[in-house]
Amino acid sequence: MMPTSASSIPAILAFIVLAFVFSWSIGLAGATIRPHLPLLAAALMMLAGFGPRLAGVITVAVFGGRAALRKWIGRCMNWRVRRRWFLLAFFVPPALMVCAQAVHVAMGAELPSFPASHQIPLAIANFGLVLLVGGPLGEEFGWRGYLTPALTRLMNWRMASLVVGIVWGLWHLPLFLLPGTVQSQMAIPVFLMNVLAGAVLFGWLFERSQGSILPALVLHTSLNAWAGLLAMVPTVETNRPYVLVTGLLVLVASALMLAPDGKKVGDARRLR
Repeated sequence: MMPTSASSIPAILAFIVLAFVFSWSIGLAGATIRPHLPLLAAALMMLAGFGPRLAGVITVAVFGGRAALRKWIGRCMNWRVRRRWFLLAFFVPPALMVCAQAVHVAMGAELPSFPASHQIPLAIANFGLVLLVGGPLGEEFGWRGYLTPALTRLMNWRMASLVVGIVWGLWHLPLFLLPGTVQSQMAIPVFLMNVLAGAVLFGWLFERSQGSILPALVLHTSLNAWAGLLAMVPTVETNRPYVLVTGLLVLVASALMLAPDGKKVGDARRLR
């Protein structure tokens, strides 16, 4: 169980401030030195992505103590989760992306080339790289590991997911100002809608994962890795596949928001 003090409003605010300050300050430092020290800048940008994780660790430790931190890490890494949630986390993103590409082609576009189809070993290795430095390990201990369960002490998982989605989206905003980032090719409103809908999917999955973030790590990795492999990333030529997959994700999120909960496979709140 996460102690009440570690999920209080002051603790939640402290977590958000820490996550933003660490990530934005390190990211700004990386952007500043990028023209002169590109390798160090790249390392700093990757480090900036670990702001939510660091904020989660510090918040639980400061507001809950060492014992609470040990229990929190154990709950986050709980592997006793039904296999179907891992399979769902891995296969839903490519299913939505393939549907989006099919609609894109049906609207008159040519089927994009998929260079990874000729580099299968590299494509497989890319999933590991994305997991390690592409967002999941740095973010999920914060967004789903700490913020989601802390908020669901105050509200239901639906509202908590929307709040997490707003914070998560705003945390990414500096990336839109940096040339060469994926976000620099995106429209901010579409991106924020994508993240908000995605947060609902993450929240729904977390509620069924016995408090573990492992399925969320798989989902985050799958989303980021398949987006590159299936040509979902916006380019100067078109952003329609990304807009289409965002629309599909919104439909999925809306269905999850409206569906009754029924009997939960694993109520994560019992483990907080």
